[in-house]
Amino acid sequence: MTYKLIALDIDGTIKNFNREITKITQESLDTVRDSGALVTLATGRSFNSAIIATRSLKLEAPIISFQGAHIGDPITSQVIWHMPLTEKMTLDALAYLENWPGEILVFIKNKIYVKTITKWTESYVDRTGTEIVKVNELNSVANKKPTRLVLVADNNAIADIEKQLIDVFQDMLHVTRSLPNFCEILHPFSGKHKALEVICSRLGIPRESVLAFGNGYNDVHMLKWAGLGVAVEGSVPEVINSADVVCGTVDTDGPATLLKQFLDKGLIG
Repeated sequence: MTYKLIALDIDGTIKNFNREITKITQESLDTVRDSGALVTLATGRSFNSAIIATRSLKLEAPIISFQGAHIGDPITSQVIWHMPLTEKMTLDALAYLENWPGEILVFIKNKIYVKTITKWTESYVDRTGTEIVKVNELNSVANKKPTRLVLVADNNAIADIEKQLIDVFQDMLHVTRSLPNFCEILHPFSGKHKALEVICSRLGIPRESVLAFGNGYNDVHMLKWAGLGVAVEGSVPEVINSADVVCGTVDTDGPATLLKQFLDKGLIG
């Protein structure tokens, strides 16, 4: 058995904390492609942000963005698959969050809709290059097929609301923490693992041939689903416990080093 599809998160997995992709990582991924395997991204970033952040990798395989609610072609930017929230899902989630004191962001295409523009939201859209739109009521955009809702608050508040949402909605919504202070609400048929399943089905790649790397809460399902799930050292405990293997940190080129070891053993391609 060799690994035919390599799926990587971006931040903290292939981009270090200086937001750089090192030469060693670049070379290792080039070698993976030369071996005949496909390299894809599985990120919480928007599609456009993911493309910009990884432009040097010259990716050709479909990439997963928005926590697995979107698959796009990195060459043509064509949408291959999209699983937005329905109007009812959006309204139900917003109704539950009516008195929740944190920030709520509604992502629709390349825009973010909010009720209040804060310094934090301004800095976020500046970093991501996303347009922000202020509306009187978030319910007014529920019928526009939101890709996701993002909740922002301190770590304890996010951990609490994540648990509440999972308990209340169970399999009616996909709820995940992407960062300690971010909780995301998506269609129940989305998630990085679900998007990987779609790609594998279309490309005829068995699940056992998927090698996935991650470091955040939102990678847990993906690492469990993949043929081999790799956690980056220093990841949150939930990720470490979900992985089959732990590699070194991104700052020590841990993922690239593991890929080279697998290539040398003929396990990729």
